[in-house]
Amino acid sequence: MQVKQQLIESLYYAPKSLSLIRKNTAQWAGVYFLAGFFLFSLFIWQLLDNEEAIKSMLLDYFFPKSWHGFSEEIAKFIFDSQAKTVIANGIIAGSLVFASMFLFPIKEKYSAVFERESGLSDGSAFEFPLWLQAWEEVKLFLFYLTSQLVILWIGYYPFWWTKVISIGLSFLFLFFTFGLDFISPTLQRHRKRYSLVLKVLFRHPIVVIAFGALFSLPIIAISKIVFLFPELSLIEMTGILFLCNILFLTLAIPAGTRVAVSLLPVIDATKPPLKKTKIYGYSSMLATLAVMMFLHGGLISSFHHKSQLLKANYSIDWGSFDFDLPSLSNFLNDKALTKMSFDLEINNPTEFDILIEESQIWIEKKDKVIATIDINGFNVPAGQTKKINLKFDSNSDLGKITNFREILENWRVDFHLEVWPGIPFVVNIANQ
Repeated sequence: MQVKQQLIESLYYAPKSLSLIRKNTAQWAGVYFLAGFFLFSLFIWQLLDNEEAIKSMLLDYFFPKSWHGFSEEIAKFIFDSQAKTVIANGIIAGSLVFASMFLFPIKEKYSAVFERESGLSDGSAFEFPLWLQAWEEVKLFLFYLTSQLVILWIGYYPFWWTKVISIGLSFLFLFFTFGLDFISPTLQRHRKRYSLVLKVLFRHPIVVIAFGALFSLPIIAISKIVFLFPELSLIEMTGILFLCNILFLTLAIPAGTRVAVSLLPVIDATKPPLKKTKIYGYSSMLATLAVMMFLHGGLISSFHHKSQLLKANYSIDWGSFDFDLPSLSNFLNDKALTKMSFDLEINNPTEFDILIEESQIWIEKKDKVIATIDINGFNVPAGQTKKINLKFDSNSDLGKITNFREILENWRVDFHLEVWPGIPFVVNIANQ
């Protein structure tokens, strides 16, 4: 299938096929929409009504009880570290996964009725057993989970190019999975396994990505509006996007059926992947998933140790100050290096060690970095008090201060900790 034909199928014939909906198909569309709306509403209602209980249950399963108070901090860290587009696309993809796992029997029946009633094919099909369809959905869920963890990991890094990559991958992943989720039911109904379907779609990516973009762009636009209201919690944002998206999921099923029927000749002419190829593919996916789980687990553990810094008690030994200042002219007119050290007594009242590697303090004025202060690493064992000699190498550029009448205004001081090499955790120390 040529690129032009792929675009025509996904962007013209797919939405045009909605005009072929007849009485029985409309009834099943209503059943799918109402079932999805009810399921999503129940899910969000339970999250909102039992948020603390569900959170405690999950924390009990994954972490010791003493970690429970830390959950809000890690949730805020993950939310703040990611581009909002990545989070919104992840929520939308999550609604796809949720609908696929719980509504796939209704989706299958809805698609089959449309295929017969619209005359797209003669309706002959020999479906997989329901348990095998469920197993195929589980494998697809693992693919979704692995991809999302990779995208989140890239997004943790604070560089512009990692943000571009994570946002770009989140769009590609959403478009591809949206298309896959609604093209595959018809193909499975004709005894095509996900391994063969993925092989064909990877060879014809335009048709699936264009289809996914067409039916997911409306909910993406809605997500942009939803994220303009910071007073909404993440669960409330999720609920709004889930409930809005059920409409577009309902419309995508008959359109995806049309695309799938057009792909049947291509799939019939394609040999299924070799057994060793499937083993290699599934093994690579599971290995990537294991690595991602390890990395995310390590990140959470590191963040947990460093978050104890917020609970410690501090006392400065003012008689221990030692410093080497630059000349006044360099200090005011150019970047100047200031060396300073002093003793800081830290009492760690928590039951966890405080572990801090080399870090920095950033001093900003009106979003302009005036000074960066490098701090050597240190550790304070749980329940102990330790005197740390802090050595500062401060690079200052007071030449960026252009209005000395506002010298005492618009200052911000942040503590930049590395929770993982290259991944910072920013703690605001002061605002003026």
